[in-house]
Amino acid sequence: MHAAIIAVAKKLIILLLTNKRTWKVIGSIIVLAVCIVLMPVMLLLAMSSSITNAGSDFTVNLTAEQEQQMLQLDADGQIIADTLNSMNLQSEILKAQVIYATYFQNVPKSSDFFSSYCSIFQTANGNMQLLISMLNEAYGLSISYDEFMCSYAVIRNVHIGKNLFSDITTKNNIDLAAWAWNAYESQWGYVPFTDGEIFTEKKFAALQTQHSDWITEDCRKWLNRRTVDNENLLKSYLCYDWNSKEMNANSGVISSLSANAWISISKQSGSMDTLPDTIGIALLDGETVGIYVGNGEVIYAKSVVDGVVKESVSQRNWTSWLYVPDVYYPQTAIEFQPYDPNINNNLDLVRWAMQAQEAGWGYVYGTYGNVLTEEVLQDRASIFGNQVTDYLDFIHQYWMGKRTVDCIGLIKSYGWYDAASGEIFIGANGMADVTANGMFDAAIVKGMIDTMPEASGLAVWHDGHIGVYIGNGEVIEAMGTQYGVVKTQLAGRGWTHWLHIPYIAYAE
Repeated sequence: MHAAIIAVAKKLIILLLTNKRTWKVIGSIIVLAVCIVLMPVMLLLAMSSSITNAGSDFTVNLTAEQEQQMLQLDADGQIIADTLNSMNLQSEILKAQVIYATYFQNVPKSSDFFSSYCSIFQTANGNMQLLISMLNEAYGLSISYDEFMCSYAVIRNVHIGKNLFSDITTKNNIDLAAWAWNAYESQWGYVPFTDGEIFTEKKFAALQTQHSDWITEDCRKWLNRRTVDNENLLKSYLCYDWNSKEMNANSGVISSLSANAWISISKQSGSMDTLPDTIGIALLDGETVGIYVGNGEVIYAKSVVDGVVKESVSQRNWTSWLYVPDVYYPQTAIEFQPYDPNINNNLDLVRWAMQAQEAGWGYVYGTYGNVLTEEVLQDRASIFGNQVTDYLDFIHQYWMGKRTVDCIGLIKSYGWYDAASGEIFIGANGMADVTANGMFDAAIVKGMIDTMPEASGLAVWHDGHIGVYIGNGEVIEAMGTQYGVVKTQLAGRGWTHWLHIPYIAYAE
């Protein structure tokens, strides 16, 4: 067994099992589940603590020195959590605490240690190999990427962090897709008749007794991991209770129905040639269920050999799609009837901007009107850095699953809208992919703001920002991540120039 796993187990056992306040520090870990996963390691540990399992209760006897170590780890873990929270890097907290507890016992800690330590996670921006390399260089360590990932995967597999989800109070399509992504990235396994809980030896023996034809020795590969069967990948989301951190037996109206029967009670369904680009839709191939996660990809529990996988929709013969009963699907389709469908024009731009504002479109830097999925968000974060990553927690809470734009993206979303398909395509209709300043530079007709004519559909601009003038002294603008698309007054917003957008026609 890797030394890294033993190191993780040793320190996390102390950190997790001996102080309830620590459970709040790493509140997103299911404490009991972690202990079950690490039990084989715990039995090997040569430490004076005695750890016994009595049902679901654990007792730990610590020496005075170990008690002090535990208290210090507890305090340090809280500092790491607070620091990363202040940097909007909640998704990095578990990783940072595990690395710190495992490898930093003998690293000198200056007054600015924790801020410097956490800033490396910000710079690495989710790139694990880069993160390990930077930590090794900064602190003179020799962390093995492969060994750490092996041990971290054990913990990550049982971790279901609230920060991954937009609204834990409702069962919604955005979080269903996020649930599927988490299961895929955490490498959940496939075992028939399992529902997302940890697959233990006890469960293996019980299931093998009940379902000997299904529960073969091949299933052992998934021991001590979260596992599901095909339908239960979806049902586990509906079953999961955030308070108890357990799967409830009743998952709603679909709990006792086969997948094919879901269509009869679904509000919307259809054949694959009518598949909407709405994440969290269920796909069916016979009795096989997949969860559509956008961009032509589906996640599903495939087989005992493969576990939970992500594939292109085209890789399997999916025959139909449906909105899952018990899941809330907000309406995100664009229903836009232009004055003139033959040419982009200022009057239709005004109507487009007003519709976006009334529909509550959000703001994510680098987006241009499509529905925001986790994959789109991570792509924008990788390209635009802290203009996106500084707001990840806010974006997850308010904008996931909605249409989002940035300031110039509001204008480009209109220019790139294809009425025939109802989709937005980069570069459509002859509108260039430019920034707000690039749009201003390309404009032929423009002037200082105090010379602006009273004409709807003009753009108003100041360095780095642009909005759409809709008349009567009002502007619609994608104002920022914490505001979304809003209506503002022309006066008092610092606009310095007006312009005719060079890629649309202007009419009275």
